[in-house]
Amino acid sequence: MGRHNDKNIKEVLNDFMASNAKVAKGYYTSHIDEVWKQEMGPIISNYTNKIYFRDGLLKIYLTSAPLKKELSMAKVKIIENLNVALGLELIKEVEIY
Repeated sequence: MGRHNDKNIKEVLNDFMASNAKVAKGYYTSHIDEVWKQEMGPIISNYTNKIYFRDGLLKIYLTSAPLKKELSMAKVKIIENLNVALGLELIKEVEIY
């Protein structure tokens, strides 16, 4: 008897996420802070006080005024990088406080 339906758990979860957008959105929403830390690195993560996401808007609260200014000028790139890391066009806008 041949195995015709062998998939590892990662493939099964990816297939499930691809077929159920609402579940995928909830999953990725809950992991945005991890993706932020991974994509922005430890230095920026250390200055990040709080991350809030809802309905396509990502609010980032930072403790460094110069970093706020720097990241405010790179909002488009931040959105691109985070959406690529998430594998989904989830983030539409970024506000930095």
